[in-house]
Amino acid sequence: MGISRKTICIVADDMFFSSKIQNTTKNLDIDIVKVKNREELQEKIEGKTIDLVIIDLASSKIDVEEVFAELKNSKKHGKVFCIGYLPHVERELADKFREKGVDLVIPRSKFSREMGAIIKAHPKPR
Repeated sequence: MGISRKTICIVADDMFFSSKIQNTTKNLDIDIVKVKNREELQEKIEGKTIDLVIIDLASSKIDVEEVFAELKNSKKHGKVFCIGYLPHVERELADKFREKGVDLVIPRSKFSREMGAIIKAHPKPR
């Protein structure tokens, strides 16, 4: 029995940054699922095993709180490791999402710089 590929879910609306994440995941041989709302989350991850969720916490087009709540309330995906990124000046927003249960909240600049290492480290493939 071999090791399955890691699958991550990206919750973001910034096409440029999403492409950067997608290119990084391609180089790491990782499957991705991109979602922009709660309905897409339900539809696109149903029947899949998601290993990691990456969320743009400062998105102005996505109701991030709603999508994150849907994820955390899921029996199958409620314990999936979540990385949230946002501008470093958004300290209150960072604290709010830490309290809500986002596992790793980091500045967008740090995530951009260390993306490959961060994605590889959280969590290990099945």
